[in-house]
Amino acid sequence: MKLSKHTLSAGLMALMMILLAACGNSNNSNEDATPATTSPSAAQTEAAASSANGEEAAPRVLTDAMGHQVEVPAHPQRIIAPFLEDPLSAMGVSPVAQWSAGGQPQQYLQDKLSGVPSLNMDNGLTAEETLSYKPDLILFLSPAYMGQIDYDQFSKIAPTFVLSEDNTDWRTNLEKLGDLLGEQDAAKKALEQYEEKMEAAESQLGNLPSEKTAVILLPQDDKSFKLFGPNFYGGKTLYQTLGFKQPAALKGDFEAYSMETLAELKDVDYVFVISGPGRSEPPEDNALWKSLKAVQEGTIFKVDSGHWFNDNPVANGLIADDVLNHVHE
Repeated sequence: MKLSKHTLSAGLMALMMILLAACGNSNNSNEDATPATTSPSAAQTEAAASSANGEEAAPRVLTDAMGHQVEVPAHPQRIIAPFLEDPLSAMGVSPVAQWSAGGQPQQYLQDKLSGVPSLNMDNGLTAEETLSYKPDLILFLSPAYMGQIDYDQFSKIAPTFVLSEDNTDWRTNLEKLGDLLGEQDAAKKALEQYEEKMEAAESQLGNLPSEKTAVILLPQDDKSFKLFGPNFYGGKTLYQTLGFKQPAALKGDFEAYSMETLAELKDVDYVFVISGPGRSEPPEDNALWKSLKAVQEGTIFKVDSGHWFNDNPVANGLIADDVLNHVHE
């Protein structure tokens, strides 16, 4: 039986900021404020060439999602964009510092952002720390991701732009980000690569998803657990993109269920358990858990919360990789 009803409100989005804390250990901190060495993006290369020729591309005045008129640099070089690191990485753009929780950045991005210092986000982004990185552009994904931030305070540090009114439409937001940064080609390429990857995954899985049920389960305590619905982070990729069937017990997008509800998941084919440091373990001693088909057939899979609690091109690609690694005929 369900315990409670939740909606994807701004409050939940704030909660998700904390839940996005990546799994694993990292020594990145603000003590090392040297950005990682990365290959320059097309826009950065163009900017360097223009500078060498004595040319300066003119900034553009653009209207952001909150109606601010913002003078955006033609080719920003020092970007602060908490929660936008995934799409930036997909385009080959490195921010000057990256989001973190408890000092831990999103581990699934560290092959691309290793060496980029971590922002101390425990109490939200602060103007003082932002200023220390001397940004030439500050980006926020949407108003919901700003929390209690004083826009005017940040706009005095550098041009500050709120990207979108809809933080759930990552494809459109990637295109907006590409337009904003002068990285249209990189955004287009990232989308093409994503679509190719998902088409390959669907081809490899064949008809299996349409015939098999699956759930994404987040252990809570010894009395409850949560399930991801089809519009919630990894649930989008599992159900909407890859096409796995939803069990009848699944209601809503991020609901809490009592342990008794495990009986309704008895015949589910695949259970993906959200795991990582600080996460609760599944109730392996519970008789109802032991009775699950997935437990008995060895189709319970622990997956990393860092990218499953996400809905962006890099994260979604890793979710597809996890599914392909675990699920077979």
